Amino acid sequence: MPNIRLPRRMWPMLTALAALAGIALTPLTACTESTAPPRGRVVLLGGLFDLTGNWSTLGEASKAAMELAVEDVNQYLAGNAADLEFAAAVENTRLDPDTALQKAQALRARGIQLLIGPQSSAEVARLKPFVDANGLLLVSQSSTAGSLAIAGDNVFRFTPTDSMEGVAISALMWDDGVRVVVPVWRDDPGNAGLVTAVRARFAALGGTVLEGLAYDAHTTDFTATADNLADQVDAAIRQHGRGAVAVYLAAFDEVVALFGAATPHPILGSVAWYGSDGVANSAALVGDRTASEFAVRVGYPSPAFAVEEGARDIWQPLAERIRARTGRDPDAYALTVYDAVWVIARGYVASGATSDIEKLKHAFTTAASTHYGATGWCVLNAAGDRKYGDFAYWAIRMDGGAPHWERVAHYESRTGRLVRLPAPTQTTSLRGEP
Repeated sequence: MPNIRLPRRMWPMLTALAALAGIALTPLTACTESTAPPRGRVVLLGGLFDLTGNWSTLGEASKAAMELAVEDVNQYLAGNAADLEFAAAVENTRLDPDTALQKAQALRARGIQLLIGPQSSAEVARLKPFVDANGLLLVSQSSTAGSLAIAGDNVFRFTPTDSMEGVAISALMWDDGVRVVVPVWRDDPGNAGLVTAVRARFAALGGTVLEGLAYDAHTTDFTATADNLADQVDAAIRQHGRGAVAVYLAAFDEVVALFGAATPHPILGSVAWYGSDGVANSAALVGDRTASEFAVRVGYPSPAFAVEEGARDIWQPLAERIRARTGRDPDAYALTVYDAVWVIARGYVASGATSDIEKLKHAFTTAASTHYGATGWCVLNAAGDRKYGDFAYWAIRMDGGAPHWERVAHYESRTGRLVRLPAPTQTTSLRGEP
């Protein structure tokens, strides 16, 4: 595989993939025309990413990761006996659930059965009935809503669910001395799920999560939201003291407009804020001076699924290749797209290139259980979601007057250990992951 130096632990997986491609010839030629793909078949993989709207930073990186993975898989399978190759067909969802469904329907009409994306839980929830009813296999790189953790369905997710992120961000808030949280969130399944997870975990630690407020996903004017939030924060400070109170915000790129509306309220700039994975490493936030300055003032560390140090020799060169295409450092969610393509390819070939969804799901989950890729082990739990995952906390800092994201802490899910990083080792790149 050009441009990627693969560790020895990946050799057995790749050897197995090549062997599967070789032995696939017999069942394919023995099957009837109705069940066997023709020789030289191009298998289309559908990509559902936000390329122009909210959270497009991830969408652009996801597209690049998918294209690179397809190139690498095809190079490795070149000349295989089954004579299969893969191609990417990417559609722009604009992070809109209805648009995502329309794009998925269009891809299905083209004969595509294997989908990667979409990014948000709201989109995944909208697609789920269609995916289940039409025999599609869908792998989201960043949906976290616990309400979508359903065993036996056709939806898989290569990221930890919101319950794990809720534990991670609660650990940081508690360690910072926060005892009362005022939540504000985008009213969609993913962000609402994060708030639910934080309520449960923070209460278990002995803290209090107040009522807070949700805003509609289509909100563009956050004046009323900021006014309401300021009143709730002021009341919390009067009762509990400023140092014990913080705001937890679960959002996407609309955080720019929300921070713009919050800036005129001194009370909102006087307490600590904490964020979610939908904002960590947002290009939109660092691209807006007013919003980024507010983020620096209130701290605003935001957790995101983190890659494993042991997989550095896989993800580091891959991150550089994605950066060359997009001009930005990809996060771990984008790198899961690369792993998803490899697991889908392994499962598809192992299944004999079948269209039987139950056989495909079995082959896919089996391939995931033994795949060590750019994001480490890709083992899934009974609900088809990533079983293990650590988190990195990212915050905006100023360097020479310019805002940029820095990694400030790390949470180890298996041990419950919170590790704060000294300033000299912080970095905006995946190259600094612990």
